[in-house]
This record gives sequence, C-alpha cells and structure tokens, in this order.
Amino acid sequence: MKMQSNKRAIDKLYKRRDRYEIPEWQRGEVWSQSKKQNLIDTILRGWKLPKFYFLKLSNEPELYEVVDGQQRLNAIFEFFDNELPLSSSTADACGAEYYQDLPDNYTDIFDDYEIEFDEIEDASDEDIKMFFQRLQDGLPLTSSEKLNAVHSI
Repeated sequence: MKMQSNKRAIDKLYKRRDRYEIPEWQRGEVWSQSKKQNLIDTILRGWKLPKFYFLKLSNEPELYEVVDGQQRLNAIFEFFDNELPLSSSTADACGAEYYQDLPDNYTDIFDDYEIEFDEIEDASDEDIKMFFQRLQDGLPLTSSEKLNAVHSI
C-alpha cells in the first residue's frame, strides 16, 4: 500500500463530488447538525482539519473511494448545496445563514480552503479495512478530559 500526500481546494472537490465514492462497508451519515455546523465554522476560521484518506480506483483519472472523511465531505457538500445552515453564532459573525447568501469574502475563504489528504494506491481490500479500523481506534475523551480541555475564563 502506497500513500502520497496532497491538498485540494474545497470548491474543486465539490465540482468533482461525483468522483468520490463511499464504500458499502462504511456506516451511513451519523453526524448531528451541530457537529456539521462546527466543521463549517472551523473551515471559515481557517483552522486545520484532520487529514482525509482517498483510495485511487482503477485507471480512471481522479476516481476515489473515501476511506476516511465521509462525514466531513457530506457536511461540506451539504453546505455548498445550501442544505446546511450555519449555526446562529457563526451566521451572525458571517452575515448570513446559508452559503449562497454569504458575502464574497466568506465564500472565498470557504472555496479556497485546502483540505489535506493522502491518496492511497496499490492496496488490497483487506489493507484498506485494516487501515480504516486503525484510524477509528482512537479513544473518545472522557467527561473529565473534555472539561480539562475547555479553556476557562
């Protein structure tokens, strides 16, 4: 299995969204609206996201299977499609609730934001499933760890 790091602007990803397939063995959409809204807010702030992982399929140019990042991609695409509103606090800060209504400076920030991804090649189905399992093995924070992570005023 080979991996090569790359970056791509979100608007280019969206324009080619039909080239990103979700494998049958992955779970469906599970993120809440607030989690999706936090992701979009993170992008509009220019903060880093975790890396995505895409498996290059066959000899087709730029046809991928999404190994990791499905929930994030779905949230991004929903926002572009004006199906996901911003949270009220983000909408207040940005001047609009939906992508289509945002001022140009915010759509530019969103469109130009580059996601980092690793392109995977020469991997068996078994390798991909094992790799996915390892990515998902991170332990969630306990309640006390979450409290300690919050910056107190």
